[in-house]
Amino acid sequence: MQTGLLLPAWTGAAGGATLGTRELLTFAARAVTAGFESLWVSDHFLNEPFEDFKVVGIAFDEALRGVKAGQWECWSLMAALAARLEDVTLGTLVCNTGFRNPALLARMIDTVDDLCGGRLVAGLGAGDFATEHRAFGYDFTRPVGRFEEALQVIRPLLRGETLTHHGEFYRTEAAQLLPRGPRARGAPIMIGLLHGGPRMLRLVAQYADEWNYMAPFGDSRAGLYPAAWTRVAAACERHGRDPATLKRHVTVGVCVGDADWPLPGSRPLRGSRLELVDECAAYAELGVSTLSMVLEPCTEASLEFLAPVLQAVKSM
Repeated sequence: MQTGLLLPAWTGAAGGATLGTRELLTFAARAVTAGFESLWVSDHFLNEPFEDFKVVGIAFDEALRGVKAGQWECWSLMAALAARLEDVTLGTLVCNTGFRNPALLARMIDTVDDLCGGRLVAGLGAGDFATEHRAFGYDFTRPVGRFEEALQVIRPLLRGETLTHHGEFYRTEAAQLLPRGPRARGAPIMIGLLHGGPRMLRLVAQYADEWNYMAPFGDSRAGLYPAAWTRVAAACERHGRDPATLKRHVTVGVCVGDADWPLPGSRPLRGSRLELVDECAAYAELGVSTLSMVLEPCTEASLEFLAPVLQAVKSM
């Protein structure tokens, strides 16, 4: 089972500090030295946690009303990571397809995949936070419909097709990706779900090479995961897909030492190194191929603490 780290690219994410882009690249390199085998970047511009996190069941204290948080742009960071780091998987966790024209996004994915020599996972999603769409002028009506149509553009282009698409939201005329990146079928697509209704589950079954289960907003222990996987596997079977062909990626929250977890009402993994190894082992036994972490505090000291845990997980 591979381990991954969600890089601290947003306001206050590095143990209360906000890292600049060059600092993030240095931190990413140190995370790889500590033993993380994949690095991930989320895709947000500007959000208001008090309002926006309600969609994932998080209720912040009234004192945070009106407080905003921002993040460095996802694909600019991905390109820099791809050019700087070797022998590590890179991915988006996840890219909001509503922020970019999907044909352009396919071109960006293939370009970054070439930069990193075919080590990219294109994590894609429909978007979550209404405030940042409004702030940056993006339409957030019918997000799942827009997402489905974006997939109808992105996937065939990544697979090497020449695409003419006249849809409700997007249009292409004999579009194709030239020159091509290192993989004839392009980077694999991972779809992330927070709340998987029937339509999103169908999209996972039809379009995804990999599925992401995002646990930090709830309980990061392995006990709730089997029920979520059962729903995804059933959707695959319902739509003619062998569930065994879908890779499984779980993201968990991990607290080091006596750190406070910043998301009220949720439960991260915490404890001794041995206890954390046991928690990771539970996911490995359930068939998870990648276990990525949202780390608190996300500091070099935490990386040092986790290094023996990551080494133990590699053997699972």
